[in-house]
Amino acid sequence: MISLPYSRNKRYLTGVDWIVHVLNYMTIKETGAGFMSQIVIEVSGNVNPPEIENALNSFINKHAVVNGYFSRDINLAPYWKIPPVKKLKITLDTVILKEDDSFDAVLKNLEIGINTLFKNKREHIAFHVLTGCGRSYIAMTFDHLLFDARNAEAFLSMFQKEWESGEASGGMAITEPAHLSMWMDKFKAGQRVNRAFIKIAGKASPRVLPLPLGKKVFRFRVLSFGGKETEAIAENAFNKAGYLMLMPYALAASVCALHGIFKGRGISSGDYVIPVSIDTRKQEEVRGDLFFNHVSFFIFKAEASAASDFQALLKSIKEQMYAQVRSDLPGDICKATFLMRIAPASLLGSLLKLYFKGEIASFCFSYVGKTAYASPSFMGNKITNIFHMPRTPVPPGIGIFFQQSNEKLNVILSYLDGMLSKDEEEIILTSLKSRLGVE
Repeated sequence: MISLPYSRNKRYLTGVDWIVHVLNYMTIKETGAGFMSQIVIEVSGNVNPPEIENALNSFINKHAVVNGYFSRDINLAPYWKIPPVKKLKITLDTVILKEDDSFDAVLKNLEIGINTLFKNKREHIAFHVLTGCGRSYIAMTFDHLLFDARNAEAFLSMFQKEWESGEASGGMAITEPAHLSMWMDKFKAGQRVNRAFIKIAGKASPRVLPLPLGKKVFRFRVLSFGGKETEAIAENAFNKAGYLMLMPYALAASVCALHGIFKGRGISSGDYVIPVSIDTRKQEEVRGDLFFNHVSFFIFKAEASAASDFQALLKSIKEQMYAQVRSDLPGDICKATFLMRIAPASLLGSLLKLYFKGEIASFCFSYVGKTAYASPSFMGNKITNIFHMPRTPVPPGIGIFFQQSNEKLNVILSYLDGMLSKDEEEIILTSLKSRLGVE
């Protein structure tokens, strides 16, 4: 078996890392900004932005990886080029909140940060602080080229731990093999993935909402459920879907919510195809490798004819999940995508759109379970909530994301401005609350 040489001192990109680069390229092409997300830490009390900025600068200067960028090795494998350590300075913008500023006003300010392109190819994180009148929001906009959602939480958790203790955490070796071997294993995995995609997608393109014309920015709506409501949702999921079945339950609720919008618009061709990102690590493994993407995907098909029948839809999603776990589709995706790294992001983006008949998915979905942020506070202020604001890849330009912050469950609707009317936003949120059993 041929195995190509590689440097053991480099951090080569995995196949999933490279798919993220492709999604980043496609999203920049459509919207002017990349495949980014934002983690927002809501705390009680006012914070001191200069103090936060100084502490973050001190912390980030210990991690040169955040100033890296993509390059190709002589063996053509993509890797993350980490430049020599130099003085790094984060971007931190501050907004002073007024007494009458609603959460919607806060969200509008946070949207500015998540829709702002990074300054250059070496900037991958930026901070935004909103504070005043006894409440504050510390937001980290992060590049998915560098972090997945759980890693972003763990990165801020490590910062908090160092701030509390005054001692630096142990150094992390930022390396990854090139995976330039076991070609037949990867090729066979690609065959299985191809057969699975053909079976899931069928002959017709997935049902989608049209992308808006003109300037494209993302808008967000956030539902935050308190402790009692979150317990009720978990109990409803247990009763209707089974033990530890909150993800299929939440996905079925999301399909039903969006199906009402499609019906109202008279969009009737195709079925729903939904990629669902999943963390491939155990909870305790997150702390060992805080950078890059450690995810794979389930791919679900929801037949439009069953999208109004919640129980039938839930049963279908569970059966698909069991089948994909048995066949190890997520594992095969991880293996198969290694073969795609040879193609430039621009070419691979075009090939993916061609393969999926121009429409990659109906919408995106994820469920991030227990938060990787370990402390109950941030720099001395008690945390009241942590939620995410992800820019959905374009296409499809719309997604619903479930994320848990200790006792709270957050549901985030992310969409390109112009894809939904205000009435349609409310219909989706109302339907989600109804399906989750917390009207």
